[in-house]
Amino acid sequence: MSGPFRYLTSPSQSEYPQHALATRLSFLLNGRPLVTELRNLADSGKLKDSSVLDQQIERLLKHPNAHSHFWTPFVLQWLEMEQPITLVMDHIKKQDFKFGRNLKESMKQETIQYVQTLFDNNRPATELIDSNWTMMNGILARHYGYEGVEGQHMRKVSLRKDDPRGGGILSHAGIQSMLTWMGDNWVIYRGAWALRHILDDPPPPPPLEVPELDPTEDHNKGKPFRELLIQHQNDEKCSVCHKYMDPLGFAFQNFDISGRWRDLEYDTYKRDELDGKIAWLGAGKSRPVDAKGNLPRGEEFQTYQEWKKIVSKHYIEDVAIGVFKNLILYGTGRTADVDDIATIRKILKANKHIKLKDCLK
Repeated sequence: MSGPFRYLTSPSQSEYPQHALATRLSFLLNGRPLVTELRNLADSGKLKDSSVLDQQIERLLKHPNAHSHFWTPFVLQWLEMEQPITLVMDHIKKQDFKFGRNLKESMKQETIQYVQTLFDNNRPATELIDSNWTMMNGILARHYGYEGVEGQHMRKVSLRKDDPRGGGILSHAGIQSMLTWMGDNWVIYRGAWALRHILDDPPPPPPLEVPELDPTEDHNKGKPFRELLIQHQNDEKCSVCHKYMDPLGFAFQNFDISGRWRDLEYDTYKRDELDGKIAWLGAGKSRPVDAKGNLPRGEEFQTYQEWKKIVSKHYIEDVAIGVFKNLILYGTGRTADVDDIATIRKILKANKHIKLKDCLK
């Protein structure tokens, strides 16, 4: 029942700080107890050498255990990717449900393996927002409209120059398809999610007395989202948060509820069901997608591509700080404190071009 046995202690307070550091690294990156190499380095005190520590981090990240014991749970926690994914085929009676099940898992793996590849290759943090590639298998290729990609295994695929999605985790179907509600994109949810998980600017929880905005109610049906959201923005209690969330959420309106690119949206969406599988199909008049909005500091964008350029240029430090904070939360079980933030800013200041592996070292 002794405290040192039951609780992890800070290395600065531990009698054996080298062993505490080695144990944490092993469990964090490989999900297993100390191996002989780490134990020997801790015994000799060599982990105090930053170059030796970096070598061990590299070795642990290359171990086969890293994908399932570090990258997968970290990315799922950071981006809250355990939420339900919405899939819609063009004709529900022709759906291949086996394909659908495999597609959902492939959507998650695209993001997990994309983040892992960015770190493994020490790519710049801007590629979290925009790049010319993604991870893809045959199922995702079919979903995105790519040919020549076969098989179940994920691999790096260069994107077509005319693909309006481009690279970056916000372009992933697994992200956009979970940020939907009642058969359509949910601007508020997508904006709040991006603030919280990408821009490191989480909005406060809504007041309890604020009613939910339901686009399926009779008096709201068919109204464009921008018109619906005026109801919240006109309420002083709501506008404090919605003036930041809503304009940001419009950046992702070109993604349908399956995470595919679209240029048109419908007045409303109707539910269809077969063997317990639900589809939401567009109904009524169509209209061009409205993707105009602005970021928290006021920068305006007209398209998703403009949004990515602005974030890559003016918000990438916020993105990197968010990754740092989430690594601290995942690795220690606590949120970053004042000292942690000061250390993060010191690291970023020392690295003009923010590389993602700096977050781990």
